[in-house]
Amino acid sequence: MADTDNLSHKKRGPEEGDSCPAKQPRLSADANASGGSPVGTSKADAHRSPDGPGSSSSGVALFTPLTAAYSEDKGCRSTMEDVCVLQLDARREPSAACRLAHFGIFDGHGGLSCASFAAQHLHARVLEAGLLRKGLQGGKADAKACKASIAEGFKTTDEALLKECASKNWQDGACAVAVWVLQDLVCVANVGDAKCVLARMPDKPSSSNPVASSAAQPQPPQTSPAAAAAGASVPAPASKPKAIVLTKEHTALLERQRIEKAGGSVVNGRLAGRIQIARSFGDAAFKKLGCSSTPDVTAFPLTRRDSFLLLGCDGFWGVFGAQEAVDTAAALLGEGQAVKAVTNRLLNIAVREKRCKDNCSVLLVRFGGSEGAGGAAGGAGAGAGS
Repeated sequence: MADTDNLSHKKRGPEEGDSCPAKQPRLSADANASGGSPVGTSKADAHRSPDGPGSSSSGVALFTPLTAAYSEDKGCRSTMEDVCVLQLDARREPSAACRLAHFGIFDGHGGLSCASFAAQHLHARVLEAGLLRKGLQGGKADAKACKASIAEGFKTTDEALLKECASKNWQDGACAVAVWVLQDLVCVANVGDAKCVLARMPDKPSSSNPVASSAAQPQPPQTSPAAAAAGASVPAPASKPKAIVLTKEHTALLERQRIEKAGGSVVNGRLAGRIQIARSFGDAAFKKLGCSSTPDVTAFPLTRRDSFLLLGCDGFWGVFGAQEAVDTAAALLGEGQAVKAVTNRLLNIAVREKRCKDNCSVLLVRFGGSEGAGGAAGGAGAGAGS
């Protein structure tokens, strides 16, 4: 949740010195039980696209399978102002011969109106801007065109939202992180302090002679002294994925130059001395003072080294380091946990053990994997804790 001191609509949780009771978040498998009202979550939450090359009988190419789930809790706040989006099939027309998925976390501050509006309208605006029409050429996703369509979708969504703010006197705003997976191209965009992290396995040792490398004899497994004495071999520890932060944090302090160029000011690290974030949906009172809805967008093709994405609001990332969250999720997936069980556990750690005082939401998108290894996607969210 973005910090908005000195605003009358600021959501006020416990101060640093206040106590926040350790409680068990209510974790529900019911998509409609979520305090943040999941948007676009269908009954096909456990949908998996087949893995491997070639095409299906319908002529649609087969891509890296996806499974996803999220969990959320209001923490010590009195209200839940996060909205999660999980759409494993985000095609406007089901007959479209492509794979398109959409995920997002919209972190409201000062209310739920802007977060809900952006969550409900962003994907449609991105499609209208040409995500498929321009971004899909000959069955292949074009990264440059996709990024341009996403940026335009953010712009038109905020323009429509600001009209709603004016007509309905909405004073709140929302940070957001959103992901689109088109074919096997992943596009990640954000405004504000919501974050997305990629878990990627390290490179394997390369060889200048691929033929010789493939013909080389396998190395003997590593053994401990005790195991060697007993004549037993112990496999070397498996490699762990590395956390790669795919988003940029947009705070007034980091964007002082852009804000001042736009005619605004940064006072005590805050935009106009009032809010810490410099980019968001809504926040109509600050748009003429340098607050922007222009996202940072990055795109990359999926490879077999890419294990999963973790999306989270600032409440989650405020208590979890990127590598720590990836290590925790990877260990749970390695134990065969389903993605829903993993997000539930991450949420429990954040709220119950690490005492997150803000609304807390986390969404996991797994690439590949088998049903027996945590691949069965649980739909949707945990209800807001009481």
